[in-house]
Amino acid sequence: MEAAPVGKEETAGLARRAWELYVKHGQEVLHFEAGRNPITDAEILAYLVHDDGQLRVPVLVRGGLLVRGYTEELYARVFGGEGR
Repeated sequence: MEAAPVGKEETAGLARRAWELYVKHGQEVLHFEAGRNPITDAEILAYLVHDDGQLRVPVLVRGGLLVRGYTEELYARVFGGEGR
């Protein structure tokens, strides 16, 4: 777990290295895949960087997967169902 703030450039680097991203935005979950619909720089700023220039939390990075936001439904969708 990272305890230090993560700035805009480091956040962009995390997003660009991810092969798959799930971003909770309001009531919907946005899904980006590097090979099909990669996240743009504008989307990185809008969905992952807070107005203060730091990474919006919570964020989970696991290998090439980045998940921004948390709900039980989102984690069940990303990690394959309930009870895992």
